[in-house]
Amino acid sequence: MMKTSIKKIICSMATALVLSTPVAVYAEDSPHEFSANVSITTDYRFRGVSQTTEDPALQGGFDYSYTPIGFYAGVWASNIDFAESGVSDTADLEMDFYGGFAGEFSGTGIGWDIGGLYYAYPGSDTSPALTDDYDYFEVYGSLSYDFGNFNVSGGLNYSPDYFFESGDATYVYGDVGIPLPVGGLNLSGHVGHQWIDDNAQILLPDYTDWKIGVSKDIGAFTFDVSYVDTDIEDSECFGGGLVFGDLCDATAIFTVSASF
Repeated sequence: MMKTSIKKIICSMATALVLSTPVAVYAEDSPHEFSANVSITTDYRFRGVSQTTEDPALQGGFDYSYTPIGFYAGVWASNIDFAESGVSDTADLEMDFYGGFAGEFSGTGIGWDIGGLYYAYPGSDTSPALTDDYDYFEVYGSLSYDFGNFNVSGGLNYSPDYFFESGDATYVYGDVGIPLPVGGLNLSGHVGHQWIDDNAQILLPDYTDWKIGVSKDIGAFTFDVSYVDTDIEDSECFGGGLVFGDLCDATAIFTVSASF
């Protein structure tokens, strides 16, 4: 697919900026809260697989929460590039719409989060060459706990009809965050496994992805370097080839974020 003009501007950038700005809309103690975020990433990786053919992406979103009942809703978007050969007018944008409830089990310190997420790819159904729908829906749930010296979380996402009409799919994952005792550094780790009903349809096997990163806060900014990889062989990654086989390979991603 064609790359957006934004992508052409940011292709020379080697950093990612994530901005999140909570803003109460009424009084300071209002139960209604809004926030916004924007980012530039060197490679948009979704569950270890590049969504931009290893190019940068511009991303951003808005969130709303109603604190008395733990309700939240939001929208997030990113440019994408699936490099569909010979297909015009296909999607160059992903938009995610989500909502759910989050809270903590009383007296336990265990956090919980449940909700639903709809992935939309505007333009993916405008070409007669594409007959399979990109859009799909997931329900999700997660648990988390902060031990003080480190925190852990784990969750599950389930789709009854996954990307490109590849049938039901389940993703399970675990995350850990560890504040390091030197230099104000923070270590993070992630591992997940994706099961897909119709592997032949999506041209991906069931696979495991993992990520490890180190971050540091400096003033209003957070700097992060992460290593991302999967156990997908090049020949199994969207049919392999000189382009597609690389989309599942290991990569390093550098991120700069700021909060205001």
